[in-house]
Formats: sequence, C-alpha cells, structure tokens
Amino acid sequence: MTPQSGPSATAQPPFSQRFRERSQLMHRDTGASAYLAALTKGHLDLSGYAALVAQHAVIYRALEELGEQLADDPIAGRFVFPDLYRREWLQADLEHLKARGLPIPEPTPQTIRYAERLRELATWPGGFIAHHYVRYLGDIAGGQSIGRQVATHYGLVPGGDGVRFYVFDKISPKPFRENYRRLLDETPFDETEQQQVLDEVLVAYRYNIDVLTELAEQVLPHYPQVAS
Repeated sequence: MTPQSGPSATAQPPFSQRFRERSQLMHRDTGASAYLAALTKGHLDLSGYAALVAQHAVIYRALEELGEQLADDPIAGRFVFPDLYRREWLQADLEHLKARGLPIPEPTPQTIRYAERLRELATWPGGFIAHHYVRYLGDIAGGQSIGRQVATHYGLVPGGDGVRFYVFDKISPKPFRENYRRLLDETPFDETEQQQVLDEVLVAYRYNIDVLTELAEQVLPHYPQVAS
C-alpha cells in the first residue's frame, strides 16, 4: 500500500518539542517578573529573598508529596527522581535564614492555591508531569543563575547555606535533560491526553507567575528604592 501523503499524514513534532514550544512565551513572562527582577538586581535584602524561599517550601512539599503518591504509577513513576528533591534543601535554607534573625513569611494565597492544585492531581499522571517539568526543568536551567545572583547580592556563599535549593549536585544537567526529553517522547498518551497535558503546562506557568506577581505586590512596597 502506498503511504498516505498530504496534510493528514503530517506527524506531530515530538512531545518534548511541543512542551518547549507551548511553554516558551509563558517562560518569558515568568522571567519578566518585577519581583525576580528586583531580587536578582540586588534591590531587596535577605528578608525579601526569604519570602520566595517560604513559597518554594510550600510548593515543593506539595509537588514531591504528589510524586510519592504516584511513584508506583507506570507513567508518572518514571518522572519521580529523588535526586531532584528540594524539600530538605529548602528547609535548610529557611533554617539558615531564621538563624540570621529573619522572619519567615506565611504562604501567600496564590501559593496556597498552587499547592491545592497539585494535590488535585493525585489521580492524573499527566498533570503531575506537566508541573514537574515546569518546576524542575526551570530550576535546573535558569534557577542556577538566580541562585548565583542571590548569593552575590545578599552576602551568601554560592551553593552554600541559604541558597542550597539551587544546587543540583546529584545529577549531570545535560544528560538529565536529554533523558527527560526521551521519557516525554515515550509517554503512551494519545493526542487528546497530550493536548490536556500541554494545557496543564500553561496552567503550571500561570500559577508560578501568579505567585511571583503576588510577591511583588507584598514585598516591593517595603523597598522604596525599587522603581514602581
């Protein structure tokens, strides 16, 4: 039989490529956050930074507990990597900041909503993968730069106490990303579920943007030197 030709026979790009394409614009929006801009330019202080660490602690606790619930799932379980876990390091960062006399803020309403969304995904492996991708792949890439800038501006040792969240010393980033893309491409989702997962990628980015927007609203007014 002659292979069918024409638009109907056009194959979709690899799932991993569609992940990147779907998230590209939202990723730029996250990077353009007024809070992150002030933080990485050294316009805040350790108290301003502690606000972000406190939110991350809540988000990663929910994300990693979700992963542990899904660890035996044949699809989601392939994306559960204990070597990536951040809870222990975020707690260590908070303890270091507390030891320096800094108050640790409560989770913001947007952070609580984000954690609630993660808990809602306990029966949907694809949803877990979408949020896992957005958080960890971003932290492994751009998060490294944020960690170095925070340490430089606020008197911390790069990779040391207070910024251990940003240290991924149990993996080799490039091979890890390559393997992650392969795992995405091997997921046995049909086109409908692939689209649902890609839509959840945008949901995950929106939660992250909302958390940063709320931090800007709460934190930046305490720093008159930050341009409005």
